[in-house]
Amino acid sequence: MANKKETVCTFQLLAAIAFLLAIGFLPFFLIQKSFITGQQNMIGKIYEKDPALCEELLHDMFRKDIFSTETRQGEEAMVSLGYTKKGASYLFSNTGWEKIYLGTFFLQSVFALFVFFLIFRLKKLRKENEARLLLEMQNAWKEKEIQKEEFFLEQNKRTQTFIENIAHQIKTPLSCISISMDLMLEAADAVQKEQILNCFYYLNSIKTLMKKLLDIGRLEAGKILMQKECIRIEQLLEDCISSLPNAKERITVLLEDSTQKSCDYYGDYEWLKEAFGNILKNCLEHDGGEEKILISLARTSEGIKLTIQDHGAGISPEDLPHIFDRFYLPKHAKKSHSGIGLNLAKLIIDHHFGSFHAANHAEGGAVFTILLPVFDTKNRKI
Repeated sequence: MANKKETVCTFQLLAAIAFLLAIGFLPFFLIQKSFITGQQNMIGKIYEKDPALCEELLHDMFRKDIFSTETRQGEEAMVSLGYTKKGASYLFSNTGWEKIYLGTFFLQSVFALFVFFLIFRLKKLRKENEARLLLEMQNAWKEKEIQKEEFFLEQNKRTQTFIENIAHQIKTPLSCISISMDLMLEAADAVQKEQILNCFYYLNSIKTLMKKLLDIGRLEAGKILMQKECIRIEQLLEDCISSLPNAKERITVLLEDSTQKSCDYYGDYEWLKEAFGNILKNCLEHDGGEEKILISLARTSEGIKLTIQDHGAGISPEDLPHIFDRFYLPKHAKKSHSGIGLNLAKLIIDHHFGSFHAANHAEGGAVFTILLPVFDTKNRKI
């Protein structure tokens, strides 16, 4: 519709300009015609009365400088014959050409205003058309982004549903295997018992992996409601360390402010324990130094800040941007590494409105920084 209006307006503008040019040339043709007719009539009457005088006058009239040299003489002649110096202008008015000229000038002015209006209207239509096209492009881009987001959400939902279904289906065979191995363990000799215990270890690893996959699916689907209970972060860290093998000898917790008695936080104890446990387990697996893994704990103006530093090889530059990606396996990862521990930890911290970052320490090893905000945490819904 806007394009059609713009086309009509452009056509009107061109027509108006053409008509304006035509009117502009009209006074020239009319005055030329009037001058030629008047001169021919005057020459004819002079020739009729005195051919010799007519010949002399024609000779003077065809001189190029006649209008510049004889003007004053003409004015004096009209005054001597009883007319004023403006007599020639009265002649122009009496012939009616003054009205014609003024009429054409008026029409030119009207059409000039009309042309300016059309130009203004055309610019306005073009701006409206550009704004409409820009709005259509923005709406199309937004719609495309919405469709893209809906597509990824649907794909993620299908993936989580698939993982949950697989996990639930695996639970039954794992339970049967566990019961069978319990029965076998009772009648086994020493060598067989050792092999069966190894099987129990790998079976528990599978169960842990399936639990983490289910936890990730439930967190991303929004099926988990975080609890708001008062937690002593130092106690939580101690419980995490106690649950990991050989962790007490290899991990130490340091309060940056020695005068501070405790760092209380309102959150979900079990889920935070899962998150911190995954982080510490990752540090234990990659730490190769003799120094202890250091956990620095402090209460800042932003919240409770935890810094966990190990003394391993650190995170390679190509792995660092993807360290929290699910199922991402670094180049030097162990075979037992599943690539979901840090991803699950970040999801849990995100659900507590916190932040989780990874970097390399200047002296070597990896550094994980966690910030749990405490402003209005007790009253807000997590």
